[in-house]
Amino acid sequence: MTIDDEYTIAIVFAIVTVVIAAILQIALKIAKNRLAPAPSEGNPTVKYLIVNAVDGPAVLIVLLAGATYASSLAIDHWHTGRDIDADLALLTRRAGSVAVVAVAAHLISRIGSLLLGWYAANVAATTSSHIDDQLVPSFQRMLPILVYSLAILWALAIFEIQISPLLATLGIGGIAIALAAQPTLSNYFAGTYVISEGEIHIGDFIEIEGGPSGYVEDISWRSTKVRSFFNNLIIIPNSMMAENMITNYSRPAPAINVIVNCGVSYSSDLQQVQDIAVTAARELAVESEYAVTDSEPSFGFDTFGDSNIDFWVFIQATDRVGAWYLKSDLIKLIHRRFNDAGIAINYPIRHLVVDDVPEEEEGADREPTPPEQIVEFVRNG
Repeated sequence: MTIDDEYTIAIVFAIVTVVIAAILQIALKIAKNRLAPAPSEGNPTVKYLIVNAVDGPAVLIVLLAGATYASSLAIDHWHTGRDIDADLALLTRRAGSVAVVAVAAHLISRIGSLLLGWYAANVAATTSSHIDDQLVPSFQRMLPILVYSLAILWALAIFEIQISPLLATLGIGGIAIALAAQPTLSNYFAGTYVISEGEIHIGDFIEIEGGPSGYVEDISWRSTKVRSFFNNLIIIPNSMMAENMITNYSRPAPAINVIVNCGVSYSSDLQQVQDIAVTAARELAVESEYAVTDSEPSFGFDTFGDSNIDFWVFIQATDRVGAWYLKSDLIKLIHRRFNDAGIAINYPIRHLVVDDVPEEEEGADREPTPPEQIVEFVRNG
């Protein structure tokens, strides 16, 4: 094969490449027009997103590949009366290959981001779980970093640059960075646990052991934001969320049990006490907006206390905040009904009995103090 034949092959290959790129461009345009959604259909389909992402980069990849091969073939057989070093042709092939890898990395990153965005808008938004709502944006941010990092390593391999020392250096640097950013990484992995566990959702009322309580406003990878009962925003690191016990008052159901403890005098009619307390709880369960109407109140005597016979009344509130109002209303209602019925709730009383008082002086007699006077003295302070 002569020199002219090599040039002819390079020119023919370049022309064929342009023709293939033009045909591919036309085919992609036709596919886009057919797959394009109508204005009334709403969001585009997955096929349309893929074709739209491929349009442009795919044609550029074909042109780069054809131009690289054709130019390297022509340079490799280029003669001007002296031998030409083949390094120029090798450099051309490597540069063209790197360009193809770069465009391919951009294409993969673009397709991945579009598919993740479609999933977030069409699938994640319709599910009851909030896990995918939190994970998809993070994957969208991390995907380009991962793809371009692999593309850089591939480009270094094309130029026959040893990447083993680079990987070792990156490993040592990664360890140093991990040690320096240990609190941040701890919060990040704890955030992964909080999000993937799925036990805490936005809007839930939670309470951290020994910490704050309030409504969950946002769950991110680094922290969880809680709005307290005083309408203050509390930012809690996720490491604290993972290491401490958390009470979620909204799961498995927002309804919460309310127990009111009280006591009545030993002289009270206990059956009357039970009837009054249960009737008051039932009325409140029907009338109060904070009570669960289909829940039957419960009653029971507890202990023989120092001053009263103690009992408890059980009723169910709609949620955590409603429990505070419901408990307050039930206490007021029971107290009023007991006053109307003449049922006493005793103050704590200690009855002292003194049998003898030592003589102040020899031969002096003194009568013991009556217990009634001692009790009256204690009451009056």
